[in-house]
Amino acid sequence: MNKLHDLLASIADLPFQHIHKLRGSYFFPGFQLSFIKMQGSPGANPASIASVKISLADSQIPELFLQTAECKLAVADFLIRRFRGGIDRFARQNRGKDGSGSFNTVALSQKMLRRDSVLFAGDAVYLRFMISLPAKGQGGGVFDAEQAWIMLNEELAAIVDATFFYQHYDRQTRTLLEQFTDVQKTRAQIIQFMRQHNLVAFIANDAKLPRQSGVDDSPSTSLSVKAFQSPAQLQITIPLENRRSISGMGIKEGITCITGGGYHGKSTLMQAILAGVYAHIPGDGREYAVTRDDAVFIRSEEGRSIRDVDISPFIGDLPNGLKTQCFSSDNASGSTSQAANIIEAIESGSRLLLFDEDSCATNFLVRDELIKKILDAEQEPIKPLYSTVRSLWNKHRISMIFVVGGLGYFLQKADTCLLMDNYRCDDISAKVRDRLGPLAEENQPVADFSVSRRLAADNFDPVYINRRLNKTMPKRIKDLRNAPRQLEYGMDLVNLDAIPQIAEPPQLLAIGYCLLLLRNQLTQPAHKTETIRFWLDWLEDQINNHGLDCLQPDYPGTLSMPRKYEIAAAVNRIRSLRILE
Repeated sequence: MNKLHDLLASIADLPFQHIHKLRGSYFFPGFQLSFIKMQGSPGANPASIASVKISLADSQIPELFLQTAECKLAVADFLIRRFRGGIDRFARQNRGKDGSGSFNTVALSQKMLRRDSVLFAGDAVYLRFMISLPAKGQGGGVFDAEQAWIMLNEELAAIVDATFFYQHYDRQTRTLLEQFTDVQKTRAQIIQFMRQHNLVAFIANDAKLPRQSGVDDSPSTSLSVKAFQSPAQLQITIPLENRRSISGMGIKEGITCITGGGYHGKSTLMQAILAGVYAHIPGDGREYAVTRDDAVFIRSEEGRSIRDVDISPFIGDLPNGLKTQCFSSDNASGSTSQAANIIEAIESGSRLLLFDEDSCATNFLVRDELIKKILDAEQEPIKPLYSTVRSLWNKHRISMIFVVGGLGYFLQKADTCLLMDNYRCDDISAKVRDRLGPLAEENQPVADFSVSRRLAADNFDPVYINRRLNKTMPKRIKDLRNAPRQLEYGMDLVNLDAIPQIAEPPQLLAIGYCLLLLRNQLTQPAHKTETIRFWLDWLEDQINNHGLDCLQPDYPGTLSMPRKYEIAAAVNRIRSLRILE
C-alpha cells in the first residue's frame, strides 16, 4: 500500500501517459490490487483494467455455496453485482477531466451468465473491473494523484469490504446470496427432470413474465401483472432436494401452438420461453422459466447475407435458373432468409425452433386456398413450412413452438395448443381437435440435414484497413455502443439485431474473440478442413475446459459467455464468409 502511495506521488501532475508505470500488484488490508491494462488517455473507452484478489478463507463465503460449478457461477454473478452496487454506494464518479476518475464493471443483464470478470482459482477469488484513472488540467491533462489515492485507498477499499466479506453481510444480503445459489441448484434439477421426461420447456406457477418495456428486460412493475398459472392438463410437479417440489406447465417435445387475441400475452409467453435458455437473477420473475438449451428463435431477416446454404427443403429453384441447393445472397428476401435461418440452426445442432408469426415471412409459413387459385404450383418455388412441419418432427425429431394469432393452419398440425386469454394460459388441444379434426399429418419428403458445410481456411480475417487515414490495424474487434447487437470484426460489420437470445453486449464481444480463435486454428499449417458444427463444438469445449480467458481478449474482464448458436449466427452473417465446395 505504501509502495503504491509513493508511486502515485512520483507521477503526480506529470503527463497522463505516465500512468503506465502503475502496472503491477499492490497489497491492501484484506486484498491485493493489480493493474492489468492501462488506458492511453483520460476518459478513454475502454478504460484501464484492474483486478482485486481476496483469499476465500478471509472472505468466509460458506463452502456450501462453492461446491458445484452451478453454485460458483451463482456466487460469481452475485459478487459482480454486489461490486457494481458498491460503486454506486461508495464511489464519486466522473470526477476528473473528460469523465475520468470512475469505476465500472462489465455490463450486466437480468441473466446469470458465465463471465471472465469473476474467477475462482485455488484458494482465492479474483474480480476484474474497469477503472478510469483521474486526470486534471488543460490539453492532454496531467495525472491527478491525490484523487487516484482517494479512489483506491478509500473508495475501492470500501467497495471490496462490502462485496467479498461474508462476515460483514447483513441478514438480507446473506439471504440474497443463498437465493442466487438456490436458483441455480433448482434450475439444474428442473433441467434434469426435463431431459428424463422429454420436455422442451417448463414455466413455474407464479412466474412473473411481463417485462418493463421493449428496451428494459427488468420485470414489469405494473400492478395489473398476473402471475402465470399452468393449465391443469399440462401441470407437472418436479421433485427437488430436501423434500421440496415445484409445480408448473411442462411443454412436451413435438409441435406446440400458442394462440390468442392481440395483447393477451402470446408473445410475452414466447419471450419467456426463448429467454429460458439462461438462468435469471432472483426477483426477475422468470427464475424457473426453463427452456431446453438448444432452443433457437427463427424469424425472417431481409437483407442478410447467406453463403452456400442448401435451402431446397423449403425453396425450389428460383427464376433465372438460380439453384437453391447451394444458395448465396448478399440481400436475402424474407422467405429465403427464414429458410436459411432454419437450416443453419439445425446445422449448428438445434432441435428446438421457436417462431412468432409477427416476425415471419407469411409466404414462407403458408399458402392459403385463394392464392392457390391464382398462382399455379409451378409458379411458386416456396414450399411453405406448414406443409413439412409434421415431417420435420416425425423424421428428424425437430420440435417447434409457434405463436399464431391470424394463421390457424398450424393448429391443425400441433400436438399441444395453448390459448392465452388476458394472460391466463389454457390448454385447448381437445377443443382444437374437436373443431378442426385430427392431426393433419403429411407425407412430404424431407431432406437429410446431417451434412454440414466446411469452413475454408481463409476466414475471419481481423485486419482492419482505414482507407481514409491510409492506416492498417492488425485487429479490430469492437461492439458498438449505440447498436448493442452489432459487431465490428476486421472489415466486416456483423449485424445480429435479429438474434434475440444475445442477452448482453459482453456476449457479442466474446463472439468476436471466438471468431479470432477460430481464425488462428483455421490458419494452422496442420489444419484439416472441418465442418461448422465441428468448430462450434470445439469452441464450446475450449471455453468449458479453459474458461473465457482462452479467448485472450485485449481487455480481460469484459466478456460474457455466448451460446454456440449465437456464435453460429455470427459466423453465418459475416459477408466475407468462405465455404469449401
